[in-house]
Amino acid sequence: MAVFTHCTGVILAGGQSRRMGRDKALLPLAGRTLLEHMQSLLAQAGVSEILISRNQPGFITDSYPGKGPLAGLAAVLPYCTTPQLLVVPVDMPLLQPRMLCQLLAAAAESPTAWYFGESPLPCVLPNSAQLKDYLTAQLESDKGDFSVRGLLHYLNASALPASDALQLVNTNTPQQWQQALLQRAQPDRLSS
Repeated sequence: MAVFTHCTGVILAGGQSRRMGRDKALLPLAGRTLLEHMQSLLAQAGVSEILISRNQPGFITDSYPGKGPLAGLAAVLPYCTTPQLLVVPVDMPLLQPRMLCQLLAAAAESPTAWYFGESPLPCVLPNSAQLKDYLTAQLESDKGDFSVRGLLHYLNASALPASDALQLVNTNTPQQWQQALLQRAQPDRLSS
């Protein structure tokens, strides 16, 4: 497995988990928390540095509370020392390392923003002044676009086709979580 030293893994785990009814990052998955699972996933994909945006003590917390994933990205940027970020949400329990490696390989060949056309996350973003300026402008505005899709559009990101769109399903409700667990119990449904 290649080690991608040009890229820092970023886990967005700062949401309030209102629809889930409990902290998604702490949901149990195969003997560990979902947050630990995502850290392992990034390591398996070859990312050597991992930063966690999470509004809890001991983690990187948002400077712009309540403004979603862009606030988490803005919070981790000062700690990122690599030219690119591989950004994953905490709530994709079906995601496999191979999908992340596809994004990393594309970004290694063309250091621009990359994502899968079926979902704005995960994505690879350039650690650039352009990214910082966009995040600051949106987050400091009362009418900013706080969406990852808006950011990807602004960065003129390139989309890859997903080899297995099922891996890109995120879980926001107890029902979605139970469905994801059922899918994980059928490993032949997921291509690794």
